[in-house]
Amino acid sequence: MRHTRKHHTNNNHRTNRKHGVIIGLIFANWCGHCQALKPHWHNMKKHLAKHPSFRKNGHKIIEIEDSDKAKDMKISQINSDVKGEKLVANGYPTIFKKKGGAIQYYGGERETNALVQWANENNNQSGNNNQSGGYILRPSPHSRNRTKKTNRRG
Repeated sequence: MRHTRKHHTNNNHRTNRKHGVIIGLIFANWCGHCQALKPHWHNMKKHLAKHPSFRKNGHKIIEIEDSDKAKDMKISQINSDVKGEKLVANGYPTIFKKKGGAIQYYGGERETNALVQWANENNNQSGNNNQSGGYILRPSPHSRNRTKKTNRRG
């Protein structure tokens, strides 16, 4: 009698690897700085969402409003697997990125291009190279800087 072994794949390994970056905003509707940020944040979300690699790699954007009754629970859930400094909202707006077990706060310009550039940086602290390389979004050929061709005649 011949015994065959079934080959079981570990789907958890695959899903853990696909655990993407969380880009988040903690804000208050009464905050003037949050109101000024709102159109730039919205444009950043639209820019990231239109790239298939963003969702394919498990990345997501979250927003937590100060008056949300589940605010503390949502922050606690984000912190559940954070190693080191935990996410806290000491002021508004608080813009953060969670990659693996680390929280990175944003302190740059509150303009669309700066937010997109920061969100796109993958700060791979674990040393693992994932499919998306050093960035969340893979650059499209249309977005690269192009130099004009010069006609060189010798």
